[in-house]
Amino acid sequence: MSTHTRARSRRQLRHPASRSKSHQRDKREGEARRETQFVPVAASEHPSPRRSFNGLAGHEYTFDGQTWKRCTGPEEFADYLEREAKRRNWYRSTTQRKGVPVEMKRPVETPVEILTTTFSPWLSDWVEAEIGAGRDPRRNLAAIRNRWLKAASGLLTSSRVLLGFACHTDTDDPHFDLCLSRQDGQGGRIGETGLYLVGPWATSTDRQCRAGARIHPDKRRQLTRGVANFRRRYGEGAVPLDVQLARSLDAAANEVLGAELQPYREAYAARVPELERQHAAAQLAALKAAEAKLQERAAPAPTPEVTLDQ
Repeated sequence: MSTHTRARSRRQLRHPASRSKSHQRDKREGEARRETQFVPVAASEHPSPRRSFNGLAGHEYTFDGQTWKRCTGPEEFADYLEREAKRRNWYRSTTQRKGVPVEMKRPVETPVEILTTTFSPWLSDWVEAEIGAGRDPRRNLAAIRNRWLKAASGLLTSSRVLLGFACHTDTDDPHFDLCLSRQDGQGGRIGETGLYLVGPWATSTDRQCRAGARIHPDKRRQLTRGVANFRRRYGEGAVPLDVQLARSLDAAANEVLGAELQPYREAYAARVPELERQHAAAQLAALKAAEAKLQERAAPAPTPEVTLDQ
């Protein structure tokens, strides 16, 4: 085997040192990867619903700490984030040089972070139904967005600087991208490195439970273990930030739409067991396709011998 690596990261630079802790860790992780095999197969149709929100366009706003400003051009928000990333790609720290305190300018590899929060499935269903009936949901959605942004700003006050947000409506569930930074652009920084997140699986499963859905016992046990591990690490009353943001968005939708949203929530909760069954069936179909592909490889058709001299 022959490989070529452009050593861009610190970890890649330290890997060739055969006795280093970094190399030993890479070796352990490499051996663990060898114990798992991946067979690429064409996946069957995804069981989750496909939705269309024709006529509902995405939008972006920048935030300077005081005022929200709507972006007009399609590239304006992207250009703004690039400028902010360059402005915030450093911070000042103090170190010691020969016993004398010295201020250093440190680089930041990822000065901008993006936190995505999707609409709940029942809110997505409501939006699709409103559009299908010829009604305009934008006023209610704007009210939900404004309430949620106020709650999100409060959750982020001491951990990140809020740069702006984008609303995406070109996916099966519309979502908000909150753009954040730990750097203030003047050498200071706030918060900690981590944001105490648990990821999309736990967030969506928490939503299913709050909607009153009957989830599979294995999924409930996995969620219970995850919650216990998170609280053991961060404290008994700790709630992951991504879960808080999703709950805040759902609460804003409840405040604006009230009883109008309840039938969609109940319908989604009733659909969850069937969705779980369909997901399991799709996974089983992928396993069978992988088995068929491996059996085909095990008995290959004879091929002419090829050498590098030909």
